[in-house]
Amino acid sequence: MTIRPAATFTTLRSALTLAPSEQDRCTDVHRLHSLILSGFPAPAPTKADATPRRENVLHAAHRSDPLPDRRRRLAAAPPKRVLVQAPVQPDWQPLIDDGRLTSADTFSVEHHLRTGELIAIRVIANPAMRAHDSGKRLSLAAPHDATNWLHRRLTRIGLETAPGDITTGERVRITGSRRGKPLTVISRDMTARSRVLDPELLVQALATGIGPAKAYGCGLLRIHLTEQNREDKTADVI
Repeated sequence: MTIRPAATFTTLRSALTLAPSEQDRCTDVHRLHSLILSGFPAPAPTKADATPRRENVLHAAHRSDPLPDRRRRLAAAPPKRVLVQAPVQPDWQPLIDDGRLTSADTFSVEHHLRTGELIAIRVIANPAMRAHDSGKRLSLAAPHDATNWLHRRLTRIGLETAPGDITTGERVRITGSRRGKPLTVISRDMTARSRVLDPELLVQALATGIGPAKAYGCGLLRIHLTEQNREDKTADVI
């Protein structure tokens, strides 16, 4: 195994608690997206893009257990708490003052990653593929297809993962509307146990997330060292 140099990942994360009324409104996944972005200063426009996007703002929502809808598909419960990650300092006070958030705690996170370390991973993911004929993104329905999808993604970001070390949660529908059009995200709560082969690739993925639907609560990697490594250093568990 080629020994890659160690790498450090640093970022800011915020633990938000939504007010009960806002939890109900943010059942609409696009409204939750807009709520989160409102905590960050708008980027300055450029000649190439008059309405530039905020880069690398990721989030993961904590919800109650999903419930089956009328077609027996699991539907997401309203978000209660949200973990937000971004490279810039947010300002949540206006949302607290407006009664939309009841609390917001921002803190720094730092991971020092070395080749050969074992890490545990958790991610809310949107396993999907592009249809060959239409190019439309399709959710992967079979659990083994979702497992293989995550395995491929983890390999690309410098991790060695045995397929048996991946767990795949059930498909959960998160809905909303954008510009008057219905919006649906199919998510799965997934975990893995991996060995770091390329710390620099992993750092890039920690910053940018993995897979589609990042704007709607998918792709944020939460990692910590497994028990075998804890004698070396303290893991940051989020």
